[in-house]
This record gives sequence, structure tokens and C-alpha cells, in this order.
Amino acid sequence: MLNWSYGKEILIKSNKIERKSIRVFFAIFPNKQVQKQLIQHSEMLESIYGGHKIKMQHLHMTLLFLGNISIHQIQTLREIAQTISAKKFALKLDIIGYWKHNHIVYIRAKEFPAALFSLTDSLKIALSESGFVFDNRAYKPHITIIRKTICHINANMIKPIQWYVNQWFLIQSQPTHNGVEYIPLNHWHLK
Repeated sequence: MLNWSYGKEILIKSNKIERKSIRVFFAIFPNKQVQKQLIQHSEMLESIYGGHKIKMQHLHMTLLFLGNISIHQIQTLREIAQTISAKKFALKLDIIGYWKHNHIVYIRAKEFPAALFSLTDSLKIALSESGFVFDNRAYKPHITIIRKTICHINANMIKPIQWYVNQWFLIQSQPTHNGVEYIPLNHWHLK
């Protein structure tokens, strides 16, 4: 799924070229079985509505997007995240939706477990108390599966996807010649 040693190499390379900031976010990533089910849905919908499906290794649910931060703040983020205690939870992904304003098709749960919101709220509080600034709009958990499409789908899925979540990640979003790559900078297990 995510290659940890690769993330460390990118961070070192970023230091060598004296990059002042990197783009980061906290997220949960599905296991291979859930990824395959999400890809099946995205391939079917892409064939009907067009657009560009998300790469399998990029499928995720954002917990909190921080945006550009100083590379020197990574260790602080790791230390803050280490203090957060959150429980494992399960998601039943059962809704396919479309956001017209940004032309994406997404999958989400009809009902979300309290543990997901507890994790995101704890993260927001800890980061705010440490002086980090982020967009604090209402959290709308979802997994983007197709970008740049025009459709009007909002439907229940015939066969919901069960996703058991037991860890979360700090991710760097790194632009490359082949699009964006996600580089894991750290992860934490849920209890």
C-alpha cells in the first residue's frame, strides 16, 4: 500500500534541495481488499460518466488537510499525533455521491461511527493548541473515486463495502512529472 522507506528518502531529498515547505494531510487508507472494491465501482462509473478514476494507491479518506507546512514542522506533527488516543472503527461505505462544484464522484457511509469524529476532533484540538492553522470547515468524510466528471448520481450502493480501520497516517502530497504521489511520513495504530 504505502512505502515507508520511500517517504524517508523524499524527505531527505527535500532537505538537500532546501525545500522550504511541503504539502501534508492526515488520512486513513483502505486495505487491498477495500481498494479493489472501490476500484471496481470507479471503473464502472468512469465507463458511464467519464472523468479520471483515482489510482488505487491514492484512495483514502482525509482526516485533516493541513496544506503547506515547513519541513521542520514534521517532527512536531509526529509528536502531536503520538499523543492522540483513538479507537478502531468500522465503516460501511454505502452511498455514491457527486459534488457538482468540484466535479468529483465519491463514496461515503450513510452513518459514521463516533470514533471517526473523535479522532478528527482530537487531531484538530491538538494541532490548534500547538499553533497549526488549517481550514476548520465542517468535516465531510468521503473517498473520492473519480475526478473531472459530470454526472448527477446520488445513490445507495447495492453491495456496501465494509472497511475496518485500525491505523491512520501523515502523508506528504508530492507533485511529480506523472502527477501527484502520496508519501507516508508516519502512521499510528488505533486501539
